Amino acid sequence: MTPKLKSLTIENFRSIRGTVVVPLDAHVVLVHGSNGMGKTSVLSALELGLTGSIAHLDRRQSRYQEFLTNIHAKSGSIQLSVENLPDVTGRSPGALTFSSDHFKAEPVLPETVASFFAERCYLPQAVLGRLLEIYDEQKKGTHSELTQFVKELLRLDPLDALVDGLDHAFNVTRVRKIAPSYKQLEGLLENYEAQASRLATTLSAAEDALRSRRQRIGDLLSKLFAGETFAGPNLDVGELRGRASERGSDEQQLSALASDRAELLALQSRLNGPENLSADLDVAAVERVGAQEAEALQAWLNGPGVKLTGLLDQVRKEYADLAIPDLEFHEVTEEAVKWCSAEIIRCDRVLAQHDKAVEAFTNARAVIDRASARIREINEKLEAGAKDARALANALAGVAPHVEGDTCPVCSRDYAELKMGSLTAHIAATIANLTTEAGQLQALAAERADESQRLATAQRDLVAAEGGALSAEDLIRWRQKKSTTSSLHSQLTELSEQAAEGSRLGRSVMEARLAVSTTRRALLLSVSVLPELENIVSRVSGRPVNSFETPQAALAEALDLVGERVRGVEERLSLRIAFVTELDQYERENSIVTDRRSQRAEIAQRAASVRSTVGEINAIRDKAKFVAQTASSVRSNIVRGVFSGSLNKVWRDLFVRLAPAEQFVPQFKLPTDAAGKVEAVLQTVHRSGKAAGTPGAMLSQGNLNTSALTLFLALNLSVPAQLPWLVLDDPVQSMDDVHIAQFAALLRTLAKDLGKQVIVAVHERALFDYLALELSPAFAGDSLITVEISRSFDGNTVADPKFFEFVDDKAVAA
Repeated sequence: MTPKLKSLTIENFRSIRGTVVVPLDAHVVLVHGSNGMGKTSVLSALELGLTGSIAHLDRRQSRYQEFLTNIHAKSGSIQLSVENLPDVTGRSPGALTFSSDHFKAEPVLPETVASFFAERCYLPQAVLGRLLEIYDEQKKGTHSELTQFVKELLRLDPLDALVDGLDHAFNVTRVRKIAPSYKQLEGLLENYEAQASRLATTLSAAEDALRSRRQRIGDLLSKLFAGETFAGPNLDVGELRGRASERGSDEQQLSALASDRAELLALQSRLNGPENLSADLDVAAVERVGAQEAEALQAWLNGPGVKLTGLLDQVRKEYADLAIPDLEFHEVTEEAVKWCSAEIIRCDRVLAQHDKAVEAFTNARAVIDRASARIREINEKLEAGAKDARALANALAGVAPHVEGDTCPVCSRDYAELKMGSLTAHIAATIANLTTEAGQLQALAAERADESQRLATAQRDLVAAEGGALSAEDLIRWRQKKSTTSSLHSQLTELSEQAAEGSRLGRSVMEARLAVSTTRRALLLSVSVLPELENIVSRVSGRPVNSFETPQAALAEALDLVGERVRGVEERLSLRIAFVTELDQYERENSIVTDRRSQRAEIAQRAASVRSTVGEINAIRDKAKFVAQTASSVRSNIVRGVFSGSLNKVWRDLFVRLAPAEQFVPQFKLPTDAAGKVEAVLQTVHRSGKAAGTPGAMLSQGNLNTSALTLFLALNLSVPAQLPWLVLDDPVQSMDDVHIAQFAALLRTLAKDLGKQVIVAVHERALFDYLALELSPAFAGDSLITVEISRSFDGNTVADPKFFEFVDDKAVAA
């Protein structure tokens, strides 16, 4: 059976205040109310009861649920009754409760069916003016509402799923997300290629190093074995190492040469003396020079040396650390002069401290004398003054208020007898004198305290000065010491040049003695060393010693020859060691090259395997792309056929029926984008067949509304009827009488011929009456309900329904 709306109960919803019941159990329901009475609220309540939301407000993403309650109420509710509703389609009844902070919906329809009602069965007044814009709008990344509708109509979900599912094949990034193993394969291939590149670089470097090593081994081989070279690409490392290790003869030769060099060096150290070891050395001449130097030194010692030695002895009495001169008179004299200078400075410092202490003592004594005299003077003044002057002044001040006239309150004597003024004036003068005297005494006491402090300080300074001053004996001793030291200093300074001369003579004597000793030792050595020298020189150089200019020259020549031979043998041994080392390094580098080549071959094999797998995956991607493109093309052709055929035809028929005089007819145009997708756009076509602009640019406002209304109806009629309901909110806008008449006829066809349950809300009274007349029941079972929305005197909303049933007109029948 066909689902049918039965009744709608609304409480405190939007502009509806109170509770109203709107019956809906008729083929056609007409709702009338002036603006603001709540007719749109009735249709919105119907949408909420069916779907649980208001679609055109959801599209704007507003928080409209917070403002559904009537402003004069705290909460509201909606109850909707529907009959003959299959279980798979929905449930009955539907219920909603809401407030400013609460919204609970139990709609009649499930979500899938609810969207069909909101898009295909209900046309709100707010959407009518924007319907063309809504259907023509294409959001980024999605299809337009119109294109989505056609896809639903044609059941293109499998094709859409196929195209969408294979869309990842066009983007390698998406493939990596859905197939992590593909990304791992790419990373593995990249890793293998990087490893292969690194191995190629290291292998090239290792091969270059191996060639350089082979060249160095060849050079060492030619040097070690007199121009010998090796042939062939490979080296017999074992045979070459064995030959290089045979170094016994070289080591024996090196040992013999080392022995010869040690013997030559020993002879050289024994000679270690004069350059000329000839037998005609003049020992007597050297001794005569030594005697002359000794006489000159003795003459100096007997002359200036006597005075200098005496002065140094005097200094040594005070400065025991002064050295005794041993032919080094100048150094000792310099040290004595420095000591005298330091001692003079010390004496000056002690005497200066004494003078300062004497001066401080004198100043302190003067301060003590002055302070003592002043203290005695102050004490005398204090004793002469009145001891109780202030107390007496206070007593007189206490008596003064009791004086009456000139009679003394103490002795009752009349002060006027003295003829010295009044008694009151006399008491006041006496009090003033006593007060002044007390102040002076206080000042003297303060001054005495200051003087006592000054006296104590001076006494302490006196004691300190007495401790810093020298006694008479010490003063004389320090002054005498300064005088003696100054005299020594001046005399030693004058003899400084003589001290330098004595040192020079002493050094000359020492040098002469050393020369005599060296000459005598050289003569003794020449007798014992020459036979040994002759033997070693002859063996090393093959020449006798007398063939050289001097024995030293023979010795030097022999040492040079031995050194040259040692260097030759050592160089040969070094070549053997270097040769063995290069062979060892050659073996290691050759092993590295072999390993690198093996690793490179293995990596290349793995990379080839992974590269083959990636190629197979890319081949599968290409097939998937082909399938997706083919499916997209098929889908686009189907959509284009529907738009160009049935949907455009229905819309054209409806529009021409409502606006027969309009020259431009709206239709769909299907451009194809670069990706092969088909998206519908709106345009108009002149009745001559020439394409024109969009409906908004070519149609009047009335025909534009007609275009939107007929588009909605065409979409409703084109889709299989999931719900047999058609709800229109004030659809007649800017229409003339012809349009209205055609519209009424269209509604009658929809309701009576196609079996739609039609609910229409209007605000014009004349239109309401006209539609009620045109849509009145025309056959048995046909029905009409009119509902007038108004308000009572207390502001509550009132719904006044009227029911019309088919009544056979007897008069016409007769």
